[in-house]
Amino acid sequence: MTLFVDKIEKYDLGGFTTDLKKAEYILATHGLSFEKILNGTPKTTELPSGMFSAGKYVVTFNISWDLKNVNIGLINYQTDLDKYFDVFADSMSPKAVAGFHKFREKIKAKDQSELNKIELSDNDSDFGIAYGNYIEYRNRQ
Repeated sequence: MTLFVDKIEKYDLGGFTTDLKKAEYILATHGLSFEKILNGTPKTTELPSGMFSAGKYVVTFNISWDLKNVNIGLINYQTDLDKYFDVFADSMSPKAVAGFHKFREKIKAKDQSELNKIELSDNDSDFGIAYGNYIEYRNRQ
């Protein structure tokens, strides 16, 4: 399965997107939606956020209540956060770093074929096709 991002980071660190449609697609491919996340988040939470794993990636996200700001990062589980501190320092709280390490351990237990099921792409033409197929599928449900 291909997940689409705005930018793929060098050295196979992962990628990220701030695009609402790409974020929707990434969440939907993992059984999530903005509605599910926001409805399950206490209203006192300033910025709804969370993590889940996808192949060899730890997916981190935060979503503003009005959906005007959406950030999704996919971080290769083998990434050394200390070595690439400058890439992640602004976007990961100490709690998020702890969460990353928790998911990292879960991913390590997966077999190699499962790790390779997810690929990242920054090809907007391919994303247009994939998103169109997703919308068509969603509308038939």
